Amino acid sequence: MNVLLGQGIHRDILVDTRAKDDTAATVAIGSVSEQDWYVSRTHGVYHIPACAKGEAYALLLLTARGDALDLGDNRRFPFTISAREIAVDLLQDLQDHGVFVCAGARPAPEELSTARERRDAFYHRLIGEGDTMWARGHSFREISDLHRRAAISLGVEREWAYVPMRMSDCPACGEKVKQGVAVCKHCSAILDAEKAAKHGLVGGVRNNAERTVASSRGR
Repeated sequence: MNVLLGQGIHRDILVDTRAKDDTAATVAIGSVSEQDWYVSRTHGVYHIPACAKGEAYALLLLTARGDALDLGDNRRFPFTISAREIAVDLLQDLQDHGVFVCAGARPAPEELSTARERRDAFYHRLIGEGDTMWARGHSFREISDLHRRAAISLGVEREWAYVPMRMSDCPACGEKVKQGVAVCKHCSAILDAEKAAKHGLVGGVRNNAERTVASSRGR
């Protein structure tokens, strides 16, 4: 590629676009992470699936992709990126989460064990960070979703990992109720008639309401 320098001097710059390392047609990425990962590159958007509950791992198969260098003046230089180069690039920040490049077409038991150990060690460090931040002021704002996810994934109970449930005000009595409930547990008001009828709650709610009214009149 020619570049114009000062005083009209040109210099050739060699752009090496040859595929490096392993040139295998397909490379597998294994994951023991419970989270879906989406990584965007100029040559595509890649989805590394979450490891489903009860499964040993999730798998993503990669093939070589084409890309192009923008040389300016509407000129582009096409080249090929090997599957392994793509895999290594995608894993830059994901290996601590239990995502790895498989040596073969499927993860070996040793690879899965190493990935789990690395993930668990990383999650334990995050839990330690969460404990430190929580001790400073008991502020949920300082705790990130990453810290909470680490505690939940390892089954470690922490006060700071608790995510408060969203509540709504009952339009009848004003008490706090869970979102989406059919009947208010405080005053028996029907909040979702369709859902209450589906579960056969309408008759029982009316009887309870009548008994409540009768009881209040008797006083």
